[in-house]
Amino acid sequence: MRNIIIGLFLFLFCLSACSPPVKEPVALIPLPDSVRIESGSFPLERLKTIQMPDEWKKVGEAFAEDLRKQADLSLSLSENIGDIRAEHNDEFPKEAYVLQIRKRQITIEAGDKAGVHHALATLQQLVLNASEGKLPCLTVQDQPRFGYRGVMLDCSRHFRTVDELKECIRQLSFFKLNVLHLHLTDNQAWRLALDKYPDLAQKGSYYEDFPELSGKYYTKEDLKEVVGYAEARGVEIIPEVDLPGHSLALLAGMPELSCRGGVFETYPEERPYEKRKRMYENMICIGNPQCFAFVSDLVEALAGIFPSPYIHLGGDEVSTSVWETCPKCQALYRKEGMTDYHQLQDYFTKRVREIVRAKGKTMVGWDEINTRGAASEEDLLTVWRNDGIEQQKKALDRGIPVVMCSKDPCYFDFGYARNSTRKVYEWEPIAKDTPAEKRHLVKGGQGCLWTEFVVSQAEVERMLYPRLCALAEVLWSKPEKRDWADFFHRLHIYNKVWEKLDIAYYPGDALDEQWFLPAGDSIQLLQSAKVQTDMSAAWGGYEPEYVFDGDLNTFFSTSYAPQKGNYLMLTLDEPKEVHAIRVVCDDSKEYLSEADLLISADGLHFRKVASFTEDGKAETELKGESIQAVKIEVTAPHFSRLTIREIILE
Repeated sequence: MRNIIIGLFLFLFCLSACSPPVKEPVALIPLPDSVRIESGSFPLERLKTIQMPDEWKKVGEAFAEDLRKQADLSLSLSENIGDIRAEHNDEFPKEAYVLQIRKRQITIEAGDKAGVHHALATLQQLVLNASEGKLPCLTVQDQPRFGYRGVMLDCSRHFRTVDELKECIRQLSFFKLNVLHLHLTDNQAWRLALDKYPDLAQKGSYYEDFPELSGKYYTKEDLKEVVGYAEARGVEIIPEVDLPGHSLALLAGMPELSCRGGVFETYPEERPYEKRKRMYENMICIGNPQCFAFVSDLVEALAGIFPSPYIHLGGDEVSTSVWETCPKCQALYRKEGMTDYHQLQDYFTKRVREIVRAKGKTMVGWDEINTRGAASEEDLLTVWRNDGIEQQKKALDRGIPVVMCSKDPCYFDFGYARNSTRKVYEWEPIAKDTPAEKRHLVKGGQGCLWTEFVVSQAEVERMLYPRLCALAEVLWSKPEKRDWADFFHRLHIYNKVWEKLDIAYYPGDALDEQWFLPAGDSIQLLQSAKVQTDMSAAWGGYEPEYVFDGDLNTFFSTSYAPQKGNYLMLTLDEPKEVHAIRVVCDDSKEYLSEADLLISADGLHFRKVASFTEDGKAETELKGESIQAVKIEVTAPHFSRLTIREIILE
């Protein structure tokens, strides 16, 4: 009987997948497997009670709490037949559900807590999108494509309060994203209080020159509160402590774990580069056994707080420069017969894997831990470098599972010019040539929001949304059912929902017809000219010449924030009669707000003709002047990268 029921359920899913997508009069994100609209409606005013099996009651309570805030509807849990009734059916596949709305009752059938949560998230979206106070009668059959659907939030560079984390969890839950990966430590701060090391969090989050930013970290009780809140909303919290590099804040609290000892100071991103001390000595001493004792204590503490089966221990961007001159590291290097100092990191990876496994957990690491094959089938890799294809193949060939978060398009700290909503939507996590027998090793994906230049909760939300909605659909819906025009239409319907969710989303992203990824070819300028700048281009080929190629979809992008005195200059080979100049920047975040626009008739002597506005615009009328050069000059330090789409001469 069990096989018959499972077979029937899978048959219905396959049938819906083979049918062309139906344009339903409901807007759901992500797109469900199957929606069948039926006659009649359910009036929202009749929505009073919800009945759940005992093991799902916390999910029901969380749903009722969120609905009160978002839709001003009061639901109470009922022991008898409720207006919403959830039933357990352990024959259903993992995370699958069926939601039925009829004229007099709403029923949910699911096999696990995740499934009932997804059904309630669908219902929540229908309620917030309801017209005339009614829900259409319908049947939704649904199941996700990938089991891991998440976002990484960097809480080290800029701290997020417990309430802000809860707000983030509510938003993820609404779009059926089920993982929040918390980046708790880095060079900028150690945000994790440990009972065994009571001074570490305080010292690792202290800045003498920025007292208002100091002393912000999570206690064990804080994190347990967040975990409980997330669990009731179907979101798993995966903690990350970044080791053995990115550890300056750890060394500020425990300098005895360093190779050279002495005093270390963590730094906020607000501190100028020239005032940051020992910032390139940010790795712990692999040759010091005390480091592994610390990791053991750390993992034990994390295992006691986070029920997730995963603990992320970083492993990215580790320099060997300090290890190469450290007597302890050199001794270990010789003892182990190493031939490359990067093998010290591999030694660390293998040691800490066993520590994590001893606590009954799985170690997660950034894809660098597999560069020389130190990762194993027992681990999970978060693949981020480049487009991730090479790293994915290398991992899958060795049987190592991966979560894809390729820098392009999954890094949401970049502006929408670089990683547009459409670019995210058209991304495919599994490489095309992946053998069928290896595809199951791609567990899913996540967006990554690093917060060097993202400070407030509103900024966090603008960088995440609506891109995270696109990612949610990529990770949930079958590829053959996805359609950009249909998604874009549904996204616009959600304009009225953002306010109800209290999400400060980015309203732009109008250039949705294509997205830009440099191909490495020579850049064709509009006319003979040269473009000069003292700002380094972002890795990946986002070169300065793109500001004068006549294409608003291409752009120049910097690696770091512009500083006072930085410039970009366009010099024409021959003077040109110009009536107006306009500079177009990325309007989502990476624009100039304190800079001047200057022109020159001879390329030598310049005069100011305009200043950039607070929202990154610069333009001027020239009435047919002959000019040979246009210069952008930064007048004050910025706190964001810079992206310039085009310098337009009219």
